Amino acid sequence: MSKKLIVITFCVFLLCKQNPILGEAPMDYKNVYFVILAGGSGTRLWPLSRSEKPKQFLAVGNKKTLLAQTIDRVCDLVDKKNIWISTTKKHKENIKKYVGNSIGHIIEEPGLRNTGPAILLACMKIYQQNPQASIIFLPADPFIPNKTAFVNSLKQAIDFTCKNNQITLLGLKPTYPATGYGYIEFDKSSRETAPFKVKKFHEKPTLEVAKNYTKKENMLWNIGMFCGKATIFLQEFKKEAPKIFQGVNAYVNGNGDYKTVKSDSIDYAVMEKSSNIFVLPVEFAWCDVGNIEVFLSIQKKHMQLDENVITVEANNNLVDTKNKLVALIGVDDLCIVETDDILLITKRNQAEKVKEIVNKLKKENIKKYL
Repeated sequence: MSKKLIVITFCVFLLCKQNPILGEAPMDYKNVYFVILAGGSGTRLWPLSRSEKPKQFLAVGNKKTLLAQTIDRVCDLVDKKNIWISTTKKHKENIKKYVGNSIGHIIEEPGLRNTGPAILLACMKIYQQNPQASIIFLPADPFIPNKTAFVNSLKQAIDFTCKNNQITLLGLKPTYPATGYGYIEFDKSSRETAPFKVKKFHEKPTLEVAKNYTKKENMLWNIGMFCGKATIFLQEFKKEAPKIFQGVNAYVNGNGDYKTVKSDSIDYAVMEKSSNIFVLPVEFAWCDVGNIEVFLSIQKKHMQLDENVITVEANNNLVDTKNKLVALIGVDDLCIVETDDILLITKRNQAEKVKEIVNKLKKENIKKYL
């Protein structure tokens, strides 16, 4: 072969890699749908998160809401008509207001029946439109600052899902012994490369157990992100959760009341029972905005907290107030949050107990603060 022919061949090779028309095309995502689960109430972020405007509508780390950030991370992968949001009637108008122009469809649950029925309802609705669909379910409220790293991991999971008949989870490699997350144990010998077959799901552990988990190479945080073909989701629900399947199917066909469907999470209903679940270990930066202390910590890191604070022998406090000077003397490790009608003060390590205040307000029927 002449040098000239070698050069031409090499140039064509490069063009083929850069131009999908000339070479192997990238995977076509026209049958890929994203469903963002946005029906939560976010009680642990009270008083910033309220019943009429829960945490997915809070701006965290930048001027965009968590829900808008979730959409932004996937909008380059599919047409907006393939981005759906699952929510309740209560939040539908807010979703239209904040992100209505960025999505294709809103699935409105008639009532809260946990994630199992919500996910099955979405699968049935999408399957009716496109039996060839693959669906990726994402929570509306994590904070993920690095879009590129997230999308690269997501595409790997999608590509595997589109070519295989398994449900695939994204599992995050633990960075510390977290006691607030469930864990996924996988069988590293099940395949030569990831994703790997899930061996077992583990409930939220004690600190000692969590420390042990972080030492193992086959333990991951369960971050509630997963994908699969619509047909596979329907198959697994019908097999592992027949009561939920029958109830949602009856509702979709106009023969049942959704509010009577068995309430159960996707984890308990399907994931922990099925032998057809795989997991992709991922390592992008991720934060569950699970309580007010975490929220304020993110805001401080990204310079979104009120700086109108003066201290005397006061350390490690997080303050978010409205147009007031806050003077702190001799107090440490506090979260202080002010809204128009509420002032919250809690120790940082007690922030999880904010939801107990919400429960008391509900019990005493003090609705104006909810």
